[in-house]
Amino acid sequence: MNVKRYTAPTLAEAMEQVKQELGGDALILSQRTVKKGFFKKEHEVMAAYEKPAESAQSKKGKNFPPLSKGVPPATNAKASAYAKTAKPAGDNPLKDNPPPLVSTRRREASPEPANAAERALEILDQINAKTEPMPAASPILPKEPSGEFQPLHIHVAEPKSEPKEHIIGRPAQAGELAGQGMEQLQNRIDILTSSVNSLVGKMQLGNETRSYSPEIDAMMLSLLENEAHEEFISRIAKEVDEIVTKQREEPREVMEQLLRQYLGTAEPIRLKRFKRTVVLLAGPTGVGKTTTLAKLAAIYSINHHSKVGVITTDTYRIAAVEQLKTYTQILEIPLSIVYTPAEVADALKDHEDKDVVFIDTAGKSPSDQTHEEELTELIKHSECDEVHLVVSATTGFTGLLNILNAYSFLTDFKLIITKLDETPAWGGVLNARFLTDKSLSYTAIGQNVPDDIEVADIRKIVTRLIG
Repeated sequence: MNVKRYTAPTLAEAMEQVKQELGGDALILSQRTVKKGFFKKEHEVMAAYEKPAESAQSKKGKNFPPLSKGVPPATNAKASAYAKTAKPAGDNPLKDNPPPLVSTRRREASPEPANAAERALEILDQINAKTEPMPAASPILPKEPSGEFQPLHIHVAEPKSEPKEHIIGRPAQAGELAGQGMEQLQNRIDILTSSVNSLVGKMQLGNETRSYSPEIDAMMLSLLENEAHEEFISRIAKEVDEIVTKQREEPREVMEQLLRQYLGTAEPIRLKRFKRTVVLLAGPTGVGKTTTLAKLAAIYSINHHSKVGVITTDTYRIAAVEQLKTYTQILEIPLSIVYTPAEVADALKDHEDKDVVFIDTAGKSPSDQTHEEELTELIKHSECDEVHLVVSATTGFTGLLNILNAYSFLTDFKLIITKLDETPAWGGVLNARFLTDKSLSYTAIGQNVPDDIEVADIRKIVTRLIG
């Protein structure tokens, strides 16, 4: 079975081309309208045909009479009668009598199928038989599918077809069934293209593509799956490769050492000796600042036996104030509520005997410009000793970048990473360190107060990043 495509300005002209070249034996598989430019359209017809076996008479040079327009050779009485009643060449036979979607010619070698659906199944089997399976690992990427018809000899895996009983059980024409077969074929190509491009994209980091050892590749892939940024992965991989090449060290040991250096040393809150320490927590909404503050207050009150005080400026949310009231009442810690930055200085006078005072701030959108002014004034009036910027590990790279840009007016701060229990990807910790070059202080892994918080464990983070 062979397939040819014909295009013409009109469907009638395209069908006429089919009949002139292939005669009445052609099987019409599909027909559609194809755009040519912005305003021009053409009709496309897909036709299938079989090349007749060459007979001994043809080898001797026997000349067959040419076909008349749209009329097959008269091989029997029925065909002769058709030839006598055919319309003159000047008439348009397609306009009055459109050709059937399935050829009505009977084969003498084998009986005709019982219906059009079985005939279509035969044709689909012949089409599928001509497709060759693709090798398991082909180095050639398939081209993106275009709007044009793809030839049937594309090397793809054989598409799954519907069960024969299901197809026969419903009325369908050959053109529809053939179209379904081609659609399945195209879907296979699209899936294969997407899978290969995804795999290749994972290994193309930064602005260039380099080849590394399998050990380095595996660790790069683990970093990528942890959603570390590609530029940072590329930078680390280059350094690891250079060190391994020059010093013949184990790739994993080098990678672990470099990641520990990039993540730095954890720097928790350092209480001053014989003097009160004021700690302010900042960050956007939804990152868990209030819960984190309650955990820290509980740790210093219960574990370190320090005198702790709490001040909240987050009067925009009633729930935040009530939440802190509940925590401080349980811990028997005094709480002060202030409404303006200037009131913070007076509130601190009420906590002069404390070892450490925690200040909770309102979390606003990074796009809120007034938030910068309020927070700057709050830091100024509180004369805080430490500022900790709280960010969530569930935040994507773009969101993290926006948050850090919004808080870029902070000159000196530490990083608290929360909600590590809510994501399997810990690459956000590495991203935050690369973007800010600020020290990690704490990581939070749940809602339980005060258990689900700890000083940032650099070794644990490295292990999670590279597996």
